[in-house]
Amino acid sequence: MHCSSCEPLLDRYVEGTLPARRMLAIGKHLRTCAHCTDMLTELKVIDALLETTGATEPAANFTFAVMAEVRSMPKPRTVRHPAPRLLLSYLAAAWVVAVVWFVASGATLGSLVTGASALGLRFASAFSSVGGGAGVLGHSTPSLAALGVALLAIDAAIALGVGIIYLFVRPRLAAAFAPSAERS
Repeated sequence: MHCSSCEPLLDRYVEGTLPARRMLAIGKHLRTCAHCTDMLTELKVIDALLETTGATEPAANFTFAVMAEVRSMPKPRTVRHPAPRLLLSYLAAAWVVAVVWFVASGATLGSLVTGASALGLRFASAFSSVGGGAGVLGHSTPSLAALGVALLAIDAAIALGVGIIYLFVRPRLAAAFAPSAERS
């Protein structure tokens, strides 16, 4: 047996938890190796020292001192998540594109609403019959754009709701449900 395979097993040798063949092989190695015998002696001394130590009790004011230290520490900073900023940037860009299209096309709001409803009826009739989808987008491109603007408006409403919840409602709920010690 070599020292490199004996050394990791010395603690189990001291405890007597090795199989009998290993115990005999390590005992044989220890009779011929001064280095491993010295390590075994050190392990026995350390084990004896560990057995003689008693349980230590913390100081009487330990909890008070730790809590005072914790209270004196600065409050942790909240991490700002970029999701609301990204969502608002997306919506701003989408609205800029929609407004530029609206101004460039010379369309009115009434024509957009009328076009969106007509497009909805046209899609319903085109897809109700099999094979009728070939002429769906013919002259209704402005109506399709109106539908896109309507979807952007829905996007904006959802984003506004998420933003309000994230920026105003969430911190208030967190403060309301925080333990009373953290409120002060």
